[in-house]
Parts: sequence; structure tokens; C-alpha cells
Amino acid sequence: MRRILVGFDGSEESERALQFALDNIEWNDVEMHLAYVVQKPAGLLDPVPEEELEPLRKAGQDVLSNAARMVRQCLDNPVTHLESGDPGEKLVELAGRLKPDLVVVGTTQHTTSEKLLGTVSSYFLKSRKYPLLIVP
Repeated sequence: MRRILVGFDGSEESERALQFALDNIEWNDVEMHLAYVVQKPAGLLDPVPEEELEPLRKAGQDVLSNAARMVRQCLDNPVTHLESGDPGEKLVELAGRLKPDLVVVGTTQHTTSEKLLGTVSSYFLKSRKYPLLIVP
């Protein structure tokens, strides 16, 4: 594996997924990409005012910085990506640009149909383009 994309939002589930990847992947010549997606605040119409998004972007950048510190224990330079939009859609789009050998995500419980996988992992399964590691 040369390129790995990890969806990371700072949640306990995403931390477990990142830690699993760090503990179980051979790190010779691997590019680690960490991605955080800023979501539009609920109840706001498009376009969302910049003053509403800027604190969310700052928080997302802080989350990515913390994840990058975890990765630097194994790798020199993780690459971080701060996206805005729907997390599933944006991570699949990012994967389309990066062409990762593996996508790693955590899983959370949502609606009944998504309890097993979660919304982000469901997007990747529907795309059927990238090997996916879902960490509970």
C-alpha cells in the first residue's frame, strides 16, 4: 500500500480507526492522508455566511493537527485535507482525486439502516471504487 486516506473528525470512533491503522499497517513508503469535513450547521440555508463557517474550519484544522501529531509517531509527514460539505460525498470526492490504496473510517450508529456501517462508510461501499477498512 502506498496511499491511505483516513476520514477523521475527532470523534472516539475516528480516533479508534486511526489508531487501528497506525498499529496494523506496514509504514514503509506510505503516504497517509487525513481528512476532516466541515459540515454546514443545521438549520442554515445556503449560502452559509462566512462568519458561521470560519469557527468550524478553525476547529476542523485543530482536529487535523491533533491527528497529524498521532501519525507523526509512525510517519514523518501526514498530509491533511480540510473539506466542506457532506462528509460522505466529500470524502468520496477526495478519494477520487487521491486514488488511495485503502480508505479507513470509523463507524457510528445512526438510523436503523445505517446502524451497522454509518453514513460515510455507506458512501464508500456504494462507490465500489476503493478498498475500505471500517473500524468499529
